[in-house]
Amino acid sequence: MELSDIIRRAWCDPVFKQHLLDNPRGILEEMLGIVLPAELKIYVHEQTLTEVHLVLPTAPGQSGEEQ
Repeated sequence: MELSDIIRRAWCDPVFKQHLLDNPRGILEEMLGIVLPAELKIYVHEQTLTEVHLVLPTAPGQSGEEQ
């Protein structure tokens, strides 16, 4: 299973999509078969026709830790 499979399922299954929005860690761990680090925060945002989310990745050479 890949992230693209999870996205496709969320498009087709409104109940699954709501579970993903409510509990992304649990869904990702279950569907991908992995355990995510406890300190890792996961956010799922739904893009719409009138709302776009831009994610800025961590700059090269930075640890990504909040200061």
